[in-house]
Amino acid sequence: MMAFWMDPFLLFLCGLPVALLRKKVFFNSTRFVPLVSALILLLFWTVSIGMFCNLEFLRWAWEGCGARSGTEWMMNGGLLSLVEPGSSYSTLSGKGMFLSIFMFVLYPLYLWLGLQVGERLFRGPLETRPS
Repeated sequence: MMAFWMDPFLLFLCGLPVALLRKKVFFNSTRFVPLVSALILLLFWTVSIGMFCNLEFLRWAWEGCGARSGTEWMMNGGLLSLVEPGSSYSTLSGKGMFLSIFMFVLYPLYLWLGLQVGERLFRGPLETRPS
């Protein structure tokens, strides 16, 4: 389950297998990485923003994590106490809302960093194609 403190790690980790697959399986494809990256980001943004906004279809996720609201889970992540239990995004301060939006905006960077590390781990740039 996602929370602001774990999303960067999860997105980074998602970049590693994408880089490996690109290098080992989809070496002739110029569309593989952008397509899979877009799907990963869409999934992360849908779940994370949905939980942050307490969308009902994700209630099972935050309750399964022991939180009373999605906002609580996204902000506290089971470890911190930044917001009160059951909080809503509408109760956040201006700074809290700005930092939350900033975190969402950084999601592509975390995935890109994972892709870059994966590129180096799996030897050689992803753009090179076998002769």
